[in-house]
Amino acid sequence: MIPSIAHFVWYGTRLPYLHALAIRSAATHGGFDAVRLHHTDPLEELPHVRDLYELSNVELVALDDRALCEEASGPALANLISKLKSPVARSNLVRTALVYRDGGVYLDMDTLTIRPFDEVRARAPGFLGEEHIVFPEEVVTSWDPRVQVKAYLKTTVRDVFRRLPHGYRHFPRIEQHYHRAVNGAIMGGVSGHPFCAEYLTAMTQVPQARWNKPHALGTHLLQSVYKRYTGDDLHTFPPPYFYPLSPEISAHWFRFYRNGVDPMEALAPSTCCVHWYASVRTKKIVATMDEAELRRVAGQQLFAALAARVLDGELIDQ
Repeated sequence: MIPSIAHFVWYGTRLPYLHALAIRSAATHGGFDAVRLHHTDPLEELPHVRDLYELSNVELVALDDRALCEEASGPALANLISKLKSPVARSNLVRTALVYRDGGVYLDMDTLTIRPFDEVRARAPGFLGEEHIVFPEEVVTSWDPRVQVKAYLKTTVRDVFRRLPHGYRHFPRIEQHYHRAVNGAIMGGVSGHPFCAEYLTAMTQVPQARWNKPHALGTHLLQSVYKRYTGDDLHTFPPPYFYPLSPEISAHWFRFYRNGVDPMEALAPSTCCVHWYASVRTKKIVATMDEAELRRVAGQQLFAALAARVLDGELIDQ
C-alpha cells in the first residue's frame, strides 16, 4: 500500500493563502498520517503559515532539490535540476524524486482535498490521474494538419463553455470527445516504484536545448513515458477523481453567480481532490484571496463554497 504521506513542494518565501489551504485540506480531509511541505526558502511568518504549525500531522521540511535529485537518481538528474530556471520545471523533478525516494502522494499547491485518499492509496502500488484536454503529447507532436485543425476547433468549443453561464454543467455532455491524458499534478507510489524510476531516467535523456521548454519535462514527457510503460503496478484514475472540471472549464470554480451556488454539482461521487488549475486565469485571485474574502464570497463562488465546507470540517458526501 502507498504510504500515508502527502508531499507538497514550494519555491519562494511567500506562501499565498490558497496554497496553504491546499496543505490544510490534505491534513484535515485526506486521511494522511503526515503532510510534508518541502520548501526551498525560509517562509514568511504569515498568519495562515503559522496556522499550519498547529496541525499535528503537518511537517515543514527544508528542501535542497539538487541533493534530493542526486540521492534519488544520481548526478545526471542533479545536474539537470541545477540548470533549470523555472520553479515549475524544477518541481517536475522534485515531485517524482520525492515519491520515488520516500513513497506517498504528491499534490500540487492548487488542489483542495475533500475526502480521504485511502481508496486511492490502496488500489495499486502506484497511480496517476487523467484529465480531459485538447493538446496531449501526441497532438502537440503531430504534423498532420487535420489533427491540428480538429484540436483548435475543440479549443474554440471549450472556450464557449468556459464563457457560458453555468457552462460547467453542460460541458460533461461533450467532454468524452476530448482526449484523456495523464497529469502529474497528483501522483503517488510506493518507495522505489519502477514508473518513477523510468520517468526520472527519461528526464535526463531530454536534449538540453529543450530543458526549459514548457511541459518538456512535465506533462508531455509524463504522457510519453506512461504510454510505453509495461508494468501492471500503476493504476490510472479517470478525470472525476482529481480533475472534475477540466482545464479552462475550471475557470468556473472562481466565477461569481448572484443566485447562489452548489459546489456539489461540480463534483462526482468519486472526487476526493479538486485540482483547480492555478495556471488558468487565476493569478490575481491567488495573490489576493484570504479566509475572510473566501467566506465573504462563499455564497456566490463554487470554489469558495467548497473551501468553506472544508475549513468548517464538513465531510463532503453525495
